[in-house]
Amino acid sequence: MGTKTDTRRTTKGRGRTGAGTRPAAPRRTVRGKAPTATSRSAGAAGASRAPKIPFVLLILCLLGGALAGLLMLRALVVEEAYAIEALEAQNQEMSYEEQRLEKSVAHLETSDRIAEEAEGLGMQPGEAPLFLDLDNGEITGDAGSDD
Repeated sequence: MGTKTDTRRTTKGRGRTGAGTRPAAPRRTVRGKAPTATSRSAGAAGASRAPKIPFVLLILCLLGGALAGLLMLRALVVEEAYAIEALEAQNQEMSYEEQRLEKSVAHLETSDRIAEEAEGLGMQPGEAPLFLDLDNGEITGDAGSDD
């Protein structure tokens, strides 16, 4: 249990005047402006608030419009990103298909495969070709056993 003591110095009630006290400042009277027609009819508080409301509404509308625009822009960007991903996947699939077709064509163009397929169809290999020289009338080339 402690006791609290007020350590502030006051001169009230002691009756002393001197170095510790300040002389009272003279009161000033504030003159107001003469009332105008607008301040008389709307009141001082109402006149200062009325112009702020449309400005605040304008700012809120602008912010709302900007937010809606950003949301729409973001939706378009996301939609385009999905379209790009789909096109990239389609491009990769087509690249694999192209490689598979190139391998197939390379296999089909080999002479061994063509010869095997021709023999399967009943064809026989041809003989060596013969060439006719029109200037001197000679036949050149490997004639085989027919000559």
